[in-house]
Amino acid sequence: MNRRVFSLIGLASLTAAIAPASLAEQGDPPSWQIADLSSDGLRLAHGGMAAPGIPVNDLTLFQVASCSKTVTALAIFTLARDGYFDLHDPVNAYLQRWQLTGPRSDRTTISDLLSHTAGTNIHGFMGYGVDDEIPGLLDILNGQYPATSPAIRTERRLFKRYDYSGGGTTVLQCLIEDVTDESFSSYTSTNVLNPIGATAATFELEPRTPYARGFLENGQPISGGFVRHPESAAAGLWASATDLVRIMRSILVSLNGDSAALLPADLARQMITPVTPGVAHGVFVEPGETIGHDGRNDGFESAMLADLVSGRVRAGVTGQNGQMQNVLDADHALHGGS
Repeated sequence: MNRRVFSLIGLASLTAAIAPASLAEQGDPPSWQIADLSSDGLRLAHGGMAAPGIPVNDLTLFQVASCSKTVTALAIFTLARDGYFDLHDPVNAYLQRWQLTGPRSDRTTISDLLSHTAGTNIHGFMGYGVDDEIPGLLDILNGQYPATSPAIRTERRLFKRYDYSGGGTTVLQCLIEDVTDESFSSYTSTNVLNPIGATAATFELEPRTPYARGFLENGQPISGGFVRHPESAAAGLWASATDLVRIMRSILVSLNGDSAALLPADLARQMITPVTPGVAHGVFVEPGETIGHDGRNDGFESAMLADLVSGRVRAGVTGQNGQMQNVLDADHALHGGS
């Protein structure tokens, strides 16, 4: 789905505990969670119904859409850490089942794809309904039935011009599977999500643990509860707000050179260093200040932010389009900015 940008300034108003009553004036509130990790510890809040008769709790999973791209970036950096490739290598040198085509495709690097500077097409994916046939990864890359999106390729562009591309991230999904000989879901769980403590988060099409059902902005429920996203690397992660905090904190821990960190400090610094203004590898940045990402799929919205100075990490998720800003505003009204 097309990425909707939430201001990092707006996200910075997230704080500890948003009272469920604060959203009551809106009627039956959407499902939501907020997580806030600071020097005072981890503070959580949630509200709404995950499904009829099932209230949201702190463990409920939400489809976090483009926040998936940060996990994909972490997976790519673990492979660089382990010597599989250099980020400035051409991606086609490592793709085994498929090759990227189009202008400058032979020079398109892994870093280009991570930073949305490769000129690849497809801003975002619409996904697949409960009754739709789910395409395989090669179907998506080739734009062939049952995929409903065009073939992924590079297009003519000015060198290093930023152009947000879920298509480019899907190429990285293929890269990870080709060099590891594992499914994308398996590799990311074993090498990223589990080591950082996000053990319930998953790239499976449907989680095995309780999850929220999504609603469009007008309140219409998503048929089957959610749209399926086999374009997992770009849009398919299921996670809680707490998991999003863990994802962002893992980058901060790596930057600090902790011996138990997921990445060595030099790679973590490379991950958050802008390639083009405001855009690094799998995160958006205000240099020296914050790193973050947000996401929007049909029925779900998410946002996460880490303060590079204070170490504070915040995240929010909702199960209805158009409600993320309401959650942030209600929290800001209760607790103010910081």
